[in-house]
Amino acid sequence: MKNIIILIAFFLFLSKSHSYPQIPDITISPGHICTIDNPDFQEFRYNENIPYCKRNVSKSRKSKIYEIYKISIKDKANFTIDHIIPLSLGGSNSNLNLWPEHKKIKATRPNLEICLYYLLKDNLINQEIAINFILIIKFKKRVSGFDPPTLSLLKGCLDNLNQN
Repeated sequence: MKNIIILIAFFLFLSKSHSYPQIPDITISPGHICTIDNPDFQEFRYNENIPYCKRNVSKSRKSKIYEIYKISIKDKANFTIDHIIPLSLGGSNSNLNLWPEHKKIKATRPNLEICLYYLLKDNLINQEIAINFILIIKFKKRVSGFDPPTLSLLKGCLDNLNQN
């Protein structure tokens, strides 16, 4: 009987340990890019002339995103509102591009966004490749369709930043 209670407690612990969204809900937050018509549009960036939107996510907008994803007020401290497509890669502040990312999830991909930013800024990849890579990582899909040199660039950048 004692073993059964321990086993039940273990499974309850496991079910609670991941009670937060692991990936964005694609029907709520599929990602969205900045356009010149966007009220947050600030300038064009990079050789590719990618529209850049300044950061503009109000507390009330963040609260709405938490509400949509059913994150309780007491749990908000464990989350950050994340842009699916980072602003640095041409993402927007649209609700379609925001989700409550648990801090444990964010910690699984240190320096990914900064590496993609550097590669895009240095014209080593284009916006489409950067966004596709972000979407694959954030939605936990298999990485395919990227040529070995592109993956090597990203791996080299991540290795370099993670060593520092």
